Amino acid sequence: MASNSKLDDSVALVVRRGRVESVDLYEIKDTELDALEKGTPAELQLNFAIFLLSLAFGAITSLVTTTFPSKSVETTFIVVSVVGVLLGAYLMVAWWRTRSEVRELCKRIRQRIPPDAGAVLDEEEEPDPPAPNAQAAESEPQPQG
Repeated sequence: MASNSKLDDSVALVVRRGRVESVDLYEIKDTELDALEKGTPAELQLNFAIFLLSLAFGAITSLVTTTFPSKSVETTFIVVSVVGVLLGAYLMVAWWRTRSEVRELCKRIRQRIPPDAGAVLDEEEEPDPPAPNAQAAESEPQPQG
């Protein structure tokens, strides 16, 4: 099988290149690279918050709709409900506060290069093309009422 999968070195490699007008290079610090690599705990917090809140609301639904023959089972459902709601709400608030840390870091890094003044002027100078219906309406006479 190894003899069949040998690569033929005599075949030329074709490289296709699409031209770009400019390339922006951003220099970042070690701490910024570490923060990007590590990410935020926000995704994990959101996952646990959703899990705990779902578990708590399921337990609350069971408490409301069922009669329990044993007090210990009912107590367990109450504890699961309270702990699930409290921890789920805490994790949801923690997720809300930390969800944009990586986005803000990327924004700070991108702000190191000022926007290209020529590109901004070109975009501002181009007028918007008129709508096709507006041209047709201008060329037709308006009925007098």
